[in-house]
Formats: sequence, structure tokens, C-alpha cells
Amino acid sequence: MSGTTQQLTSSGRFDAPSDLIAVPAEPTPKPRLQKGMTHKKLCQRIRLGHGIGHGSGYLPWLILRRNNPSPYSNQVATSMPPLRRGAYYYSRGEYHTALLLLWLGVRDLREQFPLWPIAHPHPLDGTPGTTPIQRPWSRGLLDIAREAGIDHGYEIGTGIPYVASLDLLATAPLPGGDRLAAFSSKPIVDPTQEVDWRTLERLELERRYTAAIDCPYFVSSSALIPKLMAGQLEVWLDASTLYCAPHLITWAGEFAHYLNASLDLPINEAVLHAARTLRLTTAEAWLLFQHCAWTQSIDIDPSRRILTSYPIRPGGRVMRDDLRRHFFGDTWP
Repeated sequence: MSGTTQQLTSSGRFDAPSDLIAVPAEPTPKPRLQKGMTHKKLCQRIRLGHGIGHGSGYLPWLILRRNNPSPYSNQVATSMPPLRRGAYYYSRGEYHTALLLLWLGVRDLREQFPLWPIAHPHPLDGTPGTTPIQRPWSRGLLDIAREAGIDHGYEIGTGIPYVASLDLLATAPLPGGDRLAAFSSKPIVDPTQEVDWRTLERLELERRYTAAIDCPYFVSSSALIPKLMAGQLEVWLDASTLYCAPHLITWAGEFAHYLNASLDLPINEAVLHAARTLRLTTAEAWLLFQHCAWTQSIDIDPSRRILTSYPIRPGGRVMRDDLRRHFFGDTWP
């Protein structure tokens, strides 16, 4: 055996003093990494661009990871072709609301949008493709919370103000200029359901923040749109921009013309007739059908079950314009 092994002699003594090994009573714990937010982590997130930008260049303040799942919500991380980027939704209700807003044709949709605790540029500043407008800076949420008599909150164990976030911030291209609308999605399915007081305080701070930047504010639940309609919009989503088959974009207008001229025919017959006329494959024709339904170049109601053995049931265009006016105050081409 090695010299470091303790061996007792017949007299009960250790072989030699060198064999004595000091064993601590308790193991020394390893230093733990601080998992909460720190000033260094906060600055790093901002430098990486979280919560900053527009369109495909936007990076949400919060991102779904394997270590931050919710035990209460069905979270969704998915590609959103109209945004030309991936998106992160912390509940199924958020995702369904995002589908609806993108189907309405909003210019931009930013999820997990930060409500910075200190004064900061207006959320519309830097919008691509628009004329630069000098807007006053947005008030910080710390100031708004102080005025409302609501505790803003700090990161656990630190003096760093918590960075709150809006579930969804939409930008609509109205004829008179871009308009914002904010959406907070909460799992409230019963109007009489009791809501936690802290949740009510957070909602009030969001309402005050959006009012200060002239932005309509809506609190929605997963029942904002029927499940049938949400499922239909999800089916159409992949064909919304035809990113998977860009060669079909040039055929979209002519395809829609053929279907709009065949409204008395069942959907499947009209699609096959257009495919033969335009010399498209059946798969290409159905992809174009979904694209034209998403863009409403074919007037079709997504809130009603679509049976391809029956003619198209219109109503989507009227619904879209009504919802645009409800959320943004006007519609657009």
C-alpha cells in the first residue's frame, strides 16, 4: 500500500508521523456564481442590443432559454416570416395576439419591449423607411412609478432598478404617420377572476407609460381571438411572405385574380383550375392560396372553418379593417 495510507501497528499506533493526514471537519464550499442581474450583466445586455432596434434588427429584452421556463404558460420560440427573424413569446396568448397583429399588416411588432427605468428615446425613433421626426424622450418608469405611488422594484439583492417589459409593441403604418399600440397578455379567462395586486400595479405602470407616449394600451387574454382563427392564421403563416418559394411571388397577383373570378366554385376546384391555367404544381397552387389568404388578396374569413369542398366565404377584409380601426384608430392600404 502507498505511504499515504494510514496503517496501524500491533500497538495501535500509526507507522510514522508522516502518515497522519489532516481531514477538515467540513468540505470548503465552492464560491457560487451570482445568477441575478448585476450592473455588469445589465451593461452587457445593452451592448449586445437587447431591447433595441426595429424590424429584423430588433432583439427582445427577454429571450427564452432552457433555464427560464414558465410553470404556468405555454411558451413559444419560433420564426416569424413577416418579421424576418425569430421571436420569443412567453405565453400562447402572446403568440396568438402576435399572429393576429401580423395578419393585420403592422409594420413592426416588438415582443418583450423594455420600459427603461430612466428617460430614453421615444420607441418610434429610428423607425426605418420613415421621415425622421424630433420627438420628446420617453419618461423613465422610475419617475412614472414614483408619481403613481407604486413601488418600481429592484433586481433581487441589488440596488439596480428592475427593467420591466411590455409583452408586445406594434407599429402600424397609418396614412398620417406611424402609430403605436401596446398589448399585455395575461392568463385571465374569467372577467370575475381575482388578479394579484402586484400584477395590477404592473399593468397600471404599463398603462401610464403608454399613455405618456400617446400609445393605445390593451390588456388581452389567450381568448383575444378564437382558437379556430388562431389555428388558421398559424397555417397561413409559413406562406405569408413566400420566403420558402420566392419564385412564386410573381404569380401571386394572377393567381388571386383567377380565384376571385371563380368564387362560385369549391375552393379545391378553383385552386386546381388556377394551377392548370398558370402551369403550376398542385403544391405550388396551395402555397399561393395560403399566401393570398394571409394577404387578403383573396377575401376569406379566417374566423370560420374553411372547408375546401365549399366556395370561399368572404369577410376577412371587413374584419381586418375593423380590427385595425379598433387598435390603431384607422386602417391603411
